[in-house]
Order: sequence, then C-alpha cells, then structure tokens
Amino acid sequence: MPRRSYVIRGVVQGVGFRPHVARVASAFRVSGFCGNDEESVFIEVQGAHREVAAFFDAVCQTLPPLASIVSWEALDVAELDEPGGFRIVASHHAAGARTLVPPDVACCAECLAELSDPADRRYQYPFITCTNCGPRLSIVRDLPYDRSTTTLAEFAMCVACTAEYEDPTSRRFHAQTISCFECGPVLWLQAVDDRPDDFALWGDAIAQARALLAAGRIVAVKGIGGFHLLCDATNDLAVARLRQRKNRPDKPLAIMVASLEVASTIASLSTNQQQQLASPQRPIVLCPQAPTYALADAVAPGLDDIGVMLPYAPLHELLLGGVTGARPGARPLTLVATSGNCGGEPLSYRNDDALANLAGIADAFLMHDRGIHVPVEDSVLLADGSTTLPIRRSRGYAPLPVKLGSADAHVLAVGGEVKNTFAFTRNGLAFLSAHIGDMGSLASQRAFEASVEQLVGFHAQPPQLVVADKHPGYATTGWAQRYCERTGVDLLQVQHHHAHALSLLAEHDAAGEDVAVAVFDGTGYGDDGTVWGGEILVLGADPLSFERAWHLPTFSIPGGESAVRNPWKLAVALLAEHGIETDDLPPLLAAPPAELRLVQSQLRSSTALVRTSSAGRIFDAISSLLGIRHHVSYEAQAAMELERAARECDHPHHAALVHHAAALHAGSAVDELGELLSRLVWGLRRGTAVSCLARQAHSGLAAITARDLSHTCEVRGIHTVGLSGGVFQNRLFTRSVQNALSDSQTTISTVLTHQRVPANDGGLSLGQALAGYLQLTS
Repeated sequence: MPRRSYVIRGVVQGVGFRPHVARVASAFRVSGFCGNDEESVFIEVQGAHREVAAFFDAVCQTLPPLASIVSWEALDVAELDEPGGFRIVASHHAAGARTLVPPDVACCAECLAELSDPADRRYQYPFITCTNCGPRLSIVRDLPYDRSTTTLAEFAMCVACTAEYEDPTSRRFHAQTISCFECGPVLWLQAVDDRPDDFALWGDAIAQARALLAAGRIVAVKGIGGFHLLCDATNDLAVARLRQRKNRPDKPLAIMVASLEVASTIASLSTNQQQQLASPQRPIVLCPQAPTYALADAVAPGLDDIGVMLPYAPLHELLLGGVTGARPGARPLTLVATSGNCGGEPLSYRNDDALANLAGIADAFLMHDRGIHVPVEDSVLLADGSTTLPIRRSRGYAPLPVKLGSADAHVLAVGGEVKNTFAFTRNGLAFLSAHIGDMGSLASQRAFEASVEQLVGFHAQPPQLVVADKHPGYATTGWAQRYCERTGVDLLQVQHHHAHALSLLAEHDAAGEDVAVAVFDGTGYGDDGTVWGGEILVLGADPLSFERAWHLPTFSIPGGESAVRNPWKLAVALLAEHGIETDDLPPLLAAPPAELRLVQSQLRSSTALVRTSSAGRIFDAISSLLGIRHHVSYEAQAAMELERAARECDHPHHAALVHHAAALHAGSAVDELGELLSRLVWGLRRGTAVSCLARQAHSGLAAITARDLSHTCEVRGIHTVGLSGGVFQNRLFTRSVQNALSDSQTTISTVLTHQRVPANDGGLSLGQALAGYLQLTS
C-alpha cells in the first residue's frame, strides 16, 4: 500500500479545496489526510498505485469553480499504519508565506437554487455566497485570506452561519463571505433627493428599483467590484439620457440580461459564446446582433456587435427577475449595464463617492454596506468560433498569475497609458491587476497609485525593479520615475511594441525562441523618434533585445492628437503621401474648409508633422476615405465601424486578394499600399459598395502583412510568428492574415495569438514584467 505526499500551489485557499479533496477521496479506496498552509494544500494519501493515481487525477480534473492550480509536487513517503478513511487536519503556518488571492466570480448554481427556494433561510438574500462563488479579490484587505482581513470583518456571524462555517461537510466550510439576513450587510434604495428615513429596504428596494428602470429612469447599483449605471436597454429616451448625462456620445454600451434564452433574442450566439457567457467569470462577451435584435438604436450605434453579460451577483439576479421564483410574475428586464463613472474617470466603488460622483447621472442608488476594498471592472471577451480573445481582463480573471519561470524576483511593471493594468512578480509568477483604465485624469492616476499599493501589499515584498514604457509623456512612466527616485529602486524602460511582443511570448512560454511578431496598434513611442504601430519585431535567444525587421510604410500625422480625433486629417495625409490628390473624396468634402487648408499647408511645408508607421492610423484613415467615420469620440471607433462595414461584404473575390498578394515576395510595401488606396479611390468613383471596398482594404492590408511576415521568417529561418497589438482585435483582419500565412509557401509552422491577456495595452504590463524578470534572473 504505497503512500504519496502532494503539495499543491495556486488559488487553493478560501475556495473549498480541502472539502473538495475529502469528497473526492471518499470515492476511492484510499486513506490519509489533507490540510493547508499560507501558500499550498498538502495531501498524504495511501492505497493501491492505481487508486492513488486515479484519486489525484480526479482532484485536479474536478476543481471547485474558484480554484486554480499553478504547480504541484509529489513525493513517495513511508507507509503508515493508520485507521481507514480520509480527514481534514489542522492548518500549518509558514512565516512569510503568502497565498494567492482568488478572483471574484458569479453566484453558483447551488446558491441560486437557495435564492429561489421560499423554504430556504436565504430566500431572496442578495448577498448569498459560499466557498464556490462570490466576491474575493474585491473584499480582501490583506493576507492571509481570513474573514478578519476582508470587508466582512465587521459582520459577526450568527449561530446558524457559524455552524455552516465550521462544518467540513458544508460547502460553506471556511467560507469567509458567509452571511444571511440575520447577520450580514443591508440593502437599500435611495433617490438622489431622499431623506435618511425615506430609504426602502431589501425586497421593497429591489421592487422600487425595477419600477424606476421600467419607467425609463437610471439607477446606480452597487455590485461586487463597484457601481453599474443601469437603464432599460429597449427605451430610446432612457439610453439617450444616460449617454447625455455620462458624456458618452457613441461608445457602445454593454447590456445585462436575465438568461441565455433572453440573450439569444438579442445576439446570435455560438456554442463558445454561450459557454463564456455562462462561465463562473461572467464576462461581457461581444456577439453579433441577431435578426430579432430590438434594443434602442443608441446602445451600439454604427456597429453590428453587442456586448452581452449575464447576472453575476445575486442582487443582479433578483433585480433582473431571472431567478425562478425570486420575483413571481416579474418580467425579466434587459438593461444597459455600464461602469459607474463619468467619462474618463475611475470606477466609483464606495457609497459616498458614488453619491457624489454619480448624482448628476443616476436618479436613484441601490446600495449596500458590504465594503469594496479593491475596485474591479467587468471583463470583456471576444469569442469567435472556438477562439476566445480577452479584450479587458478584470473580474473573474484578475489577479490570477501567468507563470514566467521558477526563480523568485520582485518586479513592478506599471503598464501604459490607456486600458491600463499593472503587474507584480513573485515566485516566478506575474500577477496582473484588474483593469485600471485610461490614465489621462488625476483621479485615474490616484486610483492607479492606490491599486499598486494594494497589490504590492498583498505580496508583502517591495519591488527590486520597476519597469515602464519609454514614452516620456505617459503618466505611468512619470510615476515610475518619481517612485524610483524616492525609493532608490532601479528603473527599466521597455519600448512599447517590444513589451507587446514579450506579453505574447510570456503567455505562450515562448521566451528565448526565435519568433517574428507583427505588432500592430495605434500609437507607440518608437526608438527612432517616430510613432510606431505597424512593426515586425524579431526576437531570439535573448528576449531583452529585438530587431525591427520591417514596418508598414510611414506617413505624416498633421496635428497630433487632433488628427487621431478627426480621421479625415489622417486620410488627407495618407492620400497626399501616395500622390493621390483630389477634392471630391469623402474626407475632403467632410473637412471644414479652413481646417482643410491648414492641414494641406502643413503637409506642403512639413510643419508640425509626426511620421508614423501605425496600422491603427491607416485603418482610421481608410474609414474616413470610404466616408464611414470622419470624427471619433472614442478610441478605435473609425476602425471598428470600418470592420463592421467590411463584414457586410461576402464576395469571395475580395477575400481572394489576400491569397494573390501573399504569395508575392517582390515589390515594395509602399507601392502596394499606394496601389490599394488607388483601387479604393477608383471604386468610390465607380460607385462600388462601401462594404466591398472596406473588405478589399482589409484583404489588401492583410496581404501586405502576411507577405512580409513570411519573407522575414524565410530569410531568417524562423518557424514561429506572433500577432500582437490592439489592431489584432479586429477579427476580420486577423483571420485574413492567418489565412494568408497558412496559404503561403513558407516554413511557418506556428502562429501565436493572445488567449490569456489582451492584445491591446491591457496586456502591456505582462510583457514589461517578463522583461524585468529576465533582467533580474538571467
């Protein structure tokens, strides 16, 4: 009867791991025990070889929803003469050890069943939770993860909750979030002008909130990681009012619906999209609008995708009316669910801040007194076929780590300027923060600093190295410089697109391999003083260095950020660069005459211009050239609407442009881009459908990209390529590049794309973290 010892590391604390091990053991002919310390679960198990192996396989393959294994070790130990059965033993304590913090996840099926059962003592209790579900990261003040170190510390458990907490057979055994009507937080609704004695409580609060939403009002609702602003997604006036008050004129709004059945009436859902929507992470999933789509026009103007999510907090379930029996006779609501903030500001997550910051937007507040210590935004995924691409990695995923190696090094990587996250490394793992957002405001910078302090504090280790972008104007770069000057910690600055490439290599454990990575985005500070954004970088045995092997043809940006906000300026500049000058094209017709003359004068005199190789700016320019979008109110708006137009064309010969051009190894990319632009202008004059021209633009740019990726690999003997940067969130373009690469007669065998962190700047901090880790450990 051999005996084996296992040590399992990862997210194994506060997630029901020990009861899970004990339940699995009961199905096998084994004996032994399990317990935990601050960073692992330890198991000793005795039985026949086959039984022990099958037991451990079952432990790993049927994990609790919140558990995640990073590594495990096994060792044969001496057989013991012990009584049969399997037991949970007391915890061990290791000085200085730190556990991993689990992410926040959705209400589990067992809790939902109790929520809708009139005979259960937690019937319609909006904070129902257990070891398998509910808030984690958002409520943790410190480690180890005990109730005393969470925002539930002020709520003393009643006798009934204590009995569940202490019962090893209960799924609430050591559930730090356990509570009930008797001992937990309180829910209330207050209008903006309410007096303290006017508040509605519990079920009345939910009923009144539903009535307000049905009447077209806006309600700020405190969820797990912060506040949402909710309104009726089918009410044109309500959505228009929300946009006007929030100063969000065009950017698409996500919706929350009660069930997959309701979601399927709004979006055409693939199997993968349904699985992602119903997963414990409950992300926002971008899905194509269904033929029966019947939401307000202003929910996602100019687009054919809609961001959909299902309820993840029990409060959401009750509010939307999606829980069977929770609201008898209630019609499920379809709600806009957008972040509780003003444009460009951080998420509101404290009650007082929400009342102050959102009073001009919301008509009422549905709130509770369970504190949120770490604000956590919703995650966003793009699920297409069997492929899933994270757009924003936050609730449900952060702060789960990415493994970098086996050495211990403490690196703080501060990320970029937009869609920002940061990362901290410990024990060979990179822990990425939840989504912080754009760093343009003082409030966002303060939120960033507070979040850094929280995450670094969790790990109880100061950084040995800080890594930042090379851009001198980034707020994060300035913060890193000040931090290093104050603390004496060394600073490493990594070129923007190099960090993108490293983030892709980090998540595929490919650092040190020969890889050619196409990094396409909107803006990045280039090593030559120009704005990069359409680069092929070659990395090899030393990932800390790279070769810029190729880039898209450069052109001039007139007016800097003004041109980014007004893509007609980019179109005028791109046409002039390739000698295409005519006054009857859409961008010239849409331009204010005085501004057009100024831009043309700048281009002729080479005044106040910045050269760029940005793929994102080329897509923006073509969007304006085709008359789709001349002015933008949010990042990538022009390119997203261009992609939407291109998806409306299904003519095979437009897609075939990819296959024709990708096979060519001769010719200049400058000439090919000029030819593509000329072909688009010719099509405009002939009256060709804009959707067909948009598809041709995607196919042509994909052909140029694939041809030069193939050529780069061929001359260097490289077999692996990668696609990174925000432009590769464009599904049509990415698929066109992949198709062209697969059809090319080269030795390329592997195409790496992002699967765990965003291709956009939300994944930048992982690449920076890998650079810092390699700097300290190589």
